[in-house]
Amino acid sequence: MTTVSLTVHPHISFGVGVPRALYVRFPQGNLFGNAGDVKQQRDILTAAFQVAALASEAGTILEFPARWRISVS
Repeated sequence: MTTVSLTVHPHISFGVGVPRALYVRFPQGNLFGNAGDVKQQRDILTAAFQVAALASEAGTILEFPARWRISVS
């Protein structure tokens, strides 16, 4: 079974040898983004699936392109 970790600390993920990871530059505890932001959450989940499909070797860490932004309701 393919495993993809989400991480805010890629250096730690690399050091412990995760097989594949998606580096998300969001605050710790908010790996899927702002509460209620379904599009952002779907984008992160889709990116994680892409890491699973594209990462051909162990230790691959890809970066999610978006940065944290505060949601204004």
